[in-house]
Amino acid sequence: MSSLVPGALSCAVVFVKAGPSLRGILAGLAICTLTAFGFQVNDLLDFRKDQVAGVKRPIATGMVSRSGATLFAFALLLVTFALSVWVGPGGKLLAVLALALVLYTPTARKLPLIKGLYVAGLCLAPLYYGSIVSSAQYAWHSYAFLAVFIVGRETLMDSNEMRGDRSAGMVTVAVLFGETCTKWAGVWAMALSMAVFVAVSGGGMARVSAVIGLVSLLLVFMWPRLDDAKRIELSRIPMLAGVVTIACG
Repeated sequence: MSSLVPGALSCAVVFVKAGPSLRGILAGLAICTLTAFGFQVNDLLDFRKDQVAGVKRPIATGMVSRSGATLFAFALLLVTFALSVWVGPGGKLLAVLALALVLYTPTARKLPLIKGLYVAGLCLAPLYYGSIVSSAQYAWHSYAFLAVFIVGRETLMDSNEMRGDRSAGMVTVAVLFGETCTKWAGVWAMALSMAVFVAVSGGGMARVSAVIGLVSLLLVFMWPRLDDAKRIELSRIPMLAGVVTIACG
């Protein structure tokens, strides 16, 4: 489900700027499988930390073996580059992005304070890939607003995973500034960036998706009896709405 967000972004960019096409669908699938590859690698490298933190991910709980997950990760990577051959432009970016995904976990362990920015860069790559495939260009502030939302979401995740990060010796923002302070900083960053999306979005589908993003984000954080892990999971919905706003803007 998480991999569908960047895949939908790349596909939407190509569709909006160049019209519906098989190339747009394949570009979205290439980013989707590459993102899934990154999640697999991250879960493989983080499985001990996830076990300590009690995170219910398939590899950490033993539902999926590490050898099976490794084979699946390679299969996803092969599919990604097979799709990129059909798409044409952007193959070099996919190769760089694959390397960045492999290096993410070691970098996050060595330099945890920049983890949010690293993730923001990874999440912006699908937008850039779609623009390469469709020969479209976006203003820098489109990237910046989305980056702020992603950094805020990563900050919220840090507050929720502070116990496991501290056990692994990672000095994250939450470890430095405390769980409560970090949590609210993340929430406000997400809310303000989505409010800005509404304020600067144009008419039509861009404005509609921006409003949907803001309303869904408010519902995620105001809905009673949801734990933080569920709120983080559901925040993918306003994130998807935000990227559609950019694609249609």
